[in-house]
Amino acid sequence: RLRRCSGCNPGRRRARLLRVTRRMPESRARSQENYRYRVFLTVRPPRSMVSTVESVAENERTGLTGRTLDGLYQVGARLGGGGTGIVFEGLCLKTHKAVALKTLRPHLIHHLDLGTRLRRELEVSRRVVHPGILRFLGDGTLEDGSPYLVAPLVRGVSLGRLLLRFGELPAPVVLLLASRLASVLHSAHMAGYVQRDVKPEHVLLSETDRRELRVHLLDFGVCWSATAEAEERRREAGRVFGTPSYVSPEQAAGETQIDGRADLFGLGVVMFEALTGCVPFCAPTVTKLLLRIIRDDAPPLGELVDVDARVD
Repeated sequence: RLRRCSGCNPGRRRARLLRVTRRMPESRARSQENYRYRVFLTVRPPRSMVSTVESVAENERTGLTGRTLDGLYQVGARLGGGGTGIVFEGLCLKTHKAVALKTLRPHLIHHLDLGTRLRRELEVSRRVVHPGILRFLGDGTLEDGSPYLVAPLVRGVSLGRLLLRFGELPAPVVLLLASRLASVLHSAHMAGYVQRDVKPEHVLLSETDRRELRVHLLDFGVCWSATAEAEERRREAGRVFGTPSYVSPEQAAGETQIDGRADLFGLGVVMFEALTGCVPFCAPTVTKLLLRIIRDDAPPLGELVDVDARVD
């Protein structure tokens, strides 16, 4: 069945309810739960650790390809990029394992806050112990003075790509993903961090060697930190951090003193979108969207899709 939502991302306006009926495999080596979601992981775009896969100018950072950084990492092809960063495939010459190298875009290298946020990601990966947090292997400084980070190269697909392909996901799959993400967020909150930008593009799905689901939550660059300096807090005052469609009411109001409940709101929006194919709040402008998030309640799920009342 088809549904049209005029306020959603154009790639998701026509949402498709995927129904999969397959015979259980004869081998019982894999659990029924893992088999249920395996069909979705067959959608494999080019591997990437980037949080958003957006096109960047072709001539940006091309000089890094083929170079060796700090005698340890050989830079390969560019994997993708977003509004502030570019990610390259690489090879660790010491371990001979594939890595991903994250750098800032050239015109942002002198932006003080962006450099701080990139290093904050490294801090989070070292202080938050959870398999769903991508652990960075190291960092360094490029010739232009900007930092770069090194992470294992994860072969997988983002939840955002999955929703672009299927529109909606079955409730059991969504609940499984939500429980894994809630576990990641709990560990981050206990360590004094609030991610502030929970959205499908920051959820990376992959498989372990035993073909079991692995869920990573990426991009802690804009996270709130309990250890942030007073000057950093002052610069953040009144600013909205995160992607507008997924921010909590307190984020939309520009509050700086937030806690883990902001991430739980974002997780709820992600679950809503995965179940219905559209986000709960839509508006023609960002300002009106933020006002709706502050003032309005999300529509009941039961009005959009057929789900168990307990899920609603």
